[in-house]
Amino acid sequence: MSRLRDVELDVAQLLEAAGLGTLADGLPTLYAGPFPAQAPDSFLAVRESTSEPPEKYLAASGTARHRASVAVLVRQARGPNAYAEGRERARAAWEALYDRHPEGYVHVDALDGGPTFLGEDDDGRPQWSFNVGVEYFSRE
Repeated sequence: MSRLRDVELDVAQLLEAAGLGTLADGLPTLYAGPFPAQAPDSFLAVRESTSEPPEKYLAASGTARHRASVAVLVRQARGPNAYAEGRERARAAWEALYDRHPEGYVHVDALDGGPTFLGEDDDGRPQWSFNVGVEYFSRE
């Protein structure tokens, strides 16, 4: 069986390294996986959305190629400039993940042309989303 990576956490760590939030316990503003109901008004969340079966690579070498997609959700706190501030954070997150080649990955790349405005949530907080493709190899 090939070793699967935690693509949610790995992408969230790239966003954290870009200064777009923190995964730290206590007051996180970045979530790898589902976010809790008590999450702050402004945060980013990374959720795996699709994953393809591993593809055998180089015949009997024991190497597999993995491809998955994650969705990045950006939520902004309410306020007079909430839309503009949230849009800027969403764009910064998209830029931070465009055409990346972090260690252990063939690539991490924003799939959409940019963040998509989803509208406001039930509490009036604007939200954006975009998808990121990830690809990596593993060995048995």
